Amino acid sequence: MPENNNQVRLESCLQVLLGLPLSIVRNAADMKVFHFGKVVPHHSGRGTVGAYALHVQCPWRFVDERTVVTGTSDRFIEPTDGTKVNDADPKSGNLQLIKIASLLKGYDAETKSFVNATKQLVVRAVNTDNYGGADLSLSGGYHLQIFPDGSLGEDWRFVEFQGRHVVIEGGHVQFDG
Repeated sequence: MPENNNQVRLESCLQVLLGLPLSIVRNAADMKVFHFGKVVPHHSGRGTVGAYALHVQCPWRFVDERTVVTGTSDRFIEPTDGTKVNDADPKSGNLQLIKIASLLKGYDAETKSFVNATKQLVVRAVNTDNYGGADLSLSGGYHLQIFPDGSLGEDWRFVEFQGRHVVIEGGHVQFDG
């Protein structure tokens, strides 16, 4: 299927992530938030942010060349055999959190966020599809893949903290600013 104009524009927007590390991974209610670039205090004075973020409400996953490392559904899997999922534990309450902790190697208890304490997970390439999906190739052999799976509702958004938002809703791309 040929690329459409929105796919090209979305991919062009995401090119600013090239060369930036995945800096922070956190939850905001049921949304997973991935921050990229230098970490700075939030303008509100509460918490921290990267220069750019992906606010993801649709399915996502980290993969390497061999396997799915973790993804959306691991949030509902117990962290270890015989241990119940504990949504009140932002560090190790489910399998997804355990896997993200292993991948990023750092945790900030004050912001309840995983922070990248490695030299890996730098964005090397960005690809998008006609349905608002994205595949970010990261150093270390990893990919962060986002794939809208519904016909209505917000799937995810790309946020420039000093600029625009690009919203993917029902698999369609909308550009704000």
